[in-house]
Amino acid sequence: MSPQNLTNVYNQNPTLQGQYTLQQYLDLFGGSSTPTPTPTPTPTPTPPNQGIINSNINQYQSGGGGGITSARGSQQRVNDFNNAIAARQERLNNPGKVQSFVNSAKQMIGIEPQMSVDQMLARSGYMNPQQRPTGGIPFGVGSAIAMAMPDKYYDMPLEDQIFTQSQMGYNDGSGYKDEFGYNTRSALGNYGEFVGERVDKTGQALVNSAAKRGLTFDPVTGKITDEVTDTNIDLIDDFNKKTSYIQKEFLSFTNKAKERKAISDRVAKEKREQDARIAKEEAANRARRKAAASRKESARQYDPNIHGPNNYGLGSDGKQSYDSGQGFGTNATTGGPVSNKTGRGRTDWAKGGFVRGSYFDGGIVSLRRR
Repeated sequence: MSPQNLTNVYNQNPTLQGQYTLQQYLDLFGGSSTPTPTPTPTPTPTPPNQGIINSNINQYQSGGGGGITSARGSQQRVNDFNNAIAARQERLNNPGKVQSFVNSAKQMIGIEPQMSVDQMLARSGYMNPQQRPTGGIPFGVGSAIAMAMPDKYYDMPLEDQIFTQSQMGYNDGSGYKDEFGYNTRSALGNYGEFVGERVDKTGQALVNSAAKRGLTFDPVTGKITDEVTDTNIDLIDDFNKKTSYIQKEFLSFTNKAKERKAISDRVAKEKREQDARIAKEEAANRARRKAAASRKESARQYDPNIHGPNNYGLGSDGKQSYDSGQGFGTNATTGGPVSNKTGRGRTDWAKGGFVRGSYFDGGIVSLRRR
């Protein structure tokens, strides 16, 4: 994130302003100095031992209610964000009569209505990434609309489109946002990739902040690894108080990264299973075509006066088999059994099958007269 964007986040967040100067906040991310932000009222100090290190990561993804005026990163904002997402997914899964009519009208003109996350996952094995609805408009009109109203969403792989949909619902009046005020869908950015970047940047910021206090923060576990002692307990409290907002971001985006990976893994699994189903069906179709061709050729070659009263189809040599009089046919070339009347033929002794009536090449010999 650029220093200007970091400055914007700082200027709009009283909690950060109460914990850092602007330069201290920028230093956490390796940023440079920028103009002093507009002063804001001093927030209520955070009580001691209120850090969230070692907390359950899911506590920042819980449900609840509230309006759209809550502070970025606050628990109320988290609740608003999750409630808005849940409400949107419910509408997509269960559209009312009016929306169902609108969806039908869209389909009539070739526009596929937006699916829910669950619906997209269920179809992900054979579904292509969603395309811009206006993309099919001829005479360059569709391209002109895309240039005038860019949307990175339509350039994403399917798994990132699904993840983006899973984070859409909260709108602060300027577009879909997450609980920290970042765009979840935008003209130029991929929110899934942004999530990974925020995990790395906030994690490194916490590592740096801990190191300045002689402490060690492990981004993998999300914990201060130092054993609490009389010597460092105040340092740990200070770390927790002054990095509480960054910790919230780190833990929340870590959880989102896990969600994104779970979606990616699910899509990959669905595609593997779909590919296996297609391969199996194609193999069955090839076998059916081969059998049909064999039956057709057998019907052409078969002469009851020559091959006997029962047509046992072609042998593995592609020639019409002979009725042995013992319930199976014999291969015209090898004398091996051909007992399948479907036209697919049976592997004779030369291919590893059971043989009667022939003794060469290792066949089992029957001395009984026929």
